[in-house]
Amino acid sequence: MTHIKIVDLPCGWGKSGQIMKNLKKGQKYIVVTPYLSEVQRFVDGAREYSGFELAKPIAKKPGKGKLDHIEKLLRAGRSVATTQTLFYKLGTLAANRLEGTLHVPEGVELSGMHLFEQARAMKFKHVLDDYNLVVDEVIEPFSVEKDVRRVDFDEDYIADGLVKVHDTGLVSPTEKWTQKYDNGSKTYSRSLYEKAQSGALWKLGDKLFVTTVPIELFTRPKTVTIYTYLSEGSFLLHFLRKLQKDRPEITLELSKLPKEREAEWLADVASSLTIKSIEGLDRQRVRNRDECVKLNYSAQLSGWNNKKTLARVVKALKHFRYNELKNVDLRTVMLTCVQERWIKSKSGEMPKAGSLARGARMFGRATKTAESWDEVTGRSVSEWGTTGVQFVPNKTRGTNKHSHCNTAMYLYDQNPDPQMLTFLGMDRDSREARDFCDAYALTELVQWLFRSAIRKGGINGTVRKYRPREPVTLYVPNERMRNLLLNWLATGEVSKISLQEAA
Repeated sequence: MTHIKIVDLPCGWGKSGQIMKNLKKGQKYIVVTPYLSEVQRFVDGAREYSGFELAKPIAKKPGKGKLDHIEKLLRAGRSVATTQTLFYKLGTLAANRLEGTLHVPEGVELSGMHLFEQARAMKFKHVLDDYNLVVDEVIEPFSVEKDVRRVDFDEDYIADGLVKVHDTGLVSPTEKWTQKYDNGSKTYSRSLYEKAQSGALWKLGDKLFVTTVPIELFTRPKTVTIYTYLSEGSFLLHFLRKLQKDRPEITLELSKLPKEREAEWLADVASSLTIKSIEGLDRQRVRNRDECVKLNYSAQLSGWNNKKTLARVVKALKHFRYNELKNVDLRTVMLTCVQERWIKSKSGEMPKAGSLARGARMFGRATKTAESWDEVTGRSVSEWGTTGVQFVPNKTRGTNKHSHCNTAMYLYDQNPDPQMLTFLGMDRDSREARDFCDAYALTELVQWLFRSAIRKGGINGTVRKYRPREPVTLYVPNERMRNLLLNWLATGEVSKISLQEAA
């Protein structure tokens, strides 16, 4: 039986420190963090606070070096600190039932003519059975599979008998595909096989998507602990609840702060946070309400292709740049929107301004900040930045890299993918789905906001001496998102109704 515990504590409360201090000698751990830069911090912190040694997987050669190394460390019984990037390798290992060591009960000897009968008293002990999985910051359990088109999957995988699609949408490989994989066939996607083999591949409607945390990782380790905040607005918690219904061997526990302590923390945050809109983008500031600028994902990606609409957004941001931000160092401003609108280049390449950044005059010039090691390819890659506004992707979690930013711009109206709601068993028109959509939007906004200077100082769960929380000015032009944040700070509840209307 696997026990899964979600520790739901406010951002900046000291969750990472708790992990480092709670590692117990004699136990085995897999500690997972979002970023490679955080792995070394956990290795050093575990040694300092608990006298515990966490191994760090190393890529000794280009290709699969680090992926092989983490498997060797686990087979040797070592505790490791790693990133979410290596989860699929762990998932594939977890799904292989015969991987591990042979467990022989006391008194059973492997000799003589009765070996077959004696084998009934034996079982294979999986390499992950004795491990405790600890995840720092909730991770997205889903992502859309982009390597294989749906039409190709239907024709080449389903029709050819390589996969079985279960009633739940789970996709599992058949013996035919396993043989092709074992024989080294490159005709079909090997990475897709590994996802399917680890229980991470699903098909729902017209989309093919994967779970970024393979299911077997929740059933193999003896305990799973996930540290996060506002978990009710995360896909992961609802996915685990769904998983628990199908897997009775899983127990799920949710641990939160007492309401009075969280209310005290919320008041502390509210006292240091100034929330404003952006003229020209706010529905309330537009004469014709039907022409308000939409900030949801699809509108930014396709709707802004209309020259008139894009020009309007650019004009508003340009005016904002030379008025509200006139005397502000742009390097202390963090912003998020659809990434393609702000940065055209791919990760690791010299950043180029997208249509929005270029017109708003807030991009600055590209600068190379450092060289880092890519854990999957085993190659050195360049890290880039700009002298302008710091673009922080909406899904950024668990990093202090942007904690110098005292100004933040949230250009989003957040909504979850409707097909994910269907997968979780929610009727898209139900009250349950609507409530989750608002909780999801709030969680995304708060997690992103706490990458800024607002996370520094204030009330927290550590024994550090109190110092005032760093002030931050947050610009949220979308009325719904702004109301969600204001209501939450005032009441601790999720509501998109304006405070004036509620009164």
